[in-house]
Amino acid sequence: MIRSTKYHESHSRFSGGLRYIQLPTTTTMNGKSSSLGMIMRSLLLIIILQSNARGQKGFELIGSLGQTFTSPISYQNAIGHISTTPTGFLSGLYHPNQYCGIELSFSGFSPQSYLDDPADIRVRVYTKSTITVRRLLAGPNFYVPLKRVYLYMGGLLGFSNAVTTQTFYTSSLVSFTWAIQTGVAYYVSKLIGLRLNGSLILTPNVSNNSAYFNVDKDGSGFPSFAIGDPSSANITQWNFSLGIIFRFGKDNTH
Repeated sequence: MIRSTKYHESHSRFSGGLRYIQLPTTTTMNGKSSSLGMIMRSLLLIIILQSNARGQKGFELIGSLGQTFTSPISYQNAIGHISTTPTGFLSGLYHPNQYCGIELSFSGFSPQSYLDDPADIRVRVYTKSTITVRRLLAGPNFYVPLKRVYLYMGGLLGFSNAVTTQTFYTSSLVSFTWAIQTGVAYYVSKLIGLRLNGSLILTPNVSNNSAYFNVDKDGSGFPSFAIGDPSSANITQWNFSLGIIFRFGKDNTH
């Protein structure tokens, strides 16, 4: 069998322009490429993808404003309520490549809260207050890049700190919190973008005998005369926000 060597021209787009690479492949007389040529082309494709991914490294600073909605909280003998409230976010996002990012997010909001027992109106009077909730979460996001539009989904872990200053002694409660989020980022230019984000936030095992419901750190103020012993429940919240993205570092997406 007679073999001949020919060269296939392949190219990839790098930040420096168009680079041409010649790959030798061994071809039989019937035109079938050898396995060696296929392996070399596969390796070249991997190198191109990795080079492009490395070229997307960068950092983003995101300021957002949205609304946080809280589901009714089912305690043993009462229902907890936290009002819908405007929420501010400041997030830092590091992109090792265009397909993933590591986000650190700080948020804060000041809703009204109270416990409700339809059989005793005094429960709401005792437990109603304005609280301040500050939240710090971190975790990965995964992206589907579509030119200027990036779809993403991610998961975050961290903690929430609820404080009420309406008690005699300032009372606070720090609780573990996790969240999942999804949204879309639209890049107006290489420096500026917009982000629409929706998230589901869960803070588990929050006691109704706590700062969330105007209860002092020594437990005073809790209406046990009406609803009995304290109980715990999960706080489930949704947030929808719109933010401005400021981009820093190397990026060749657009």
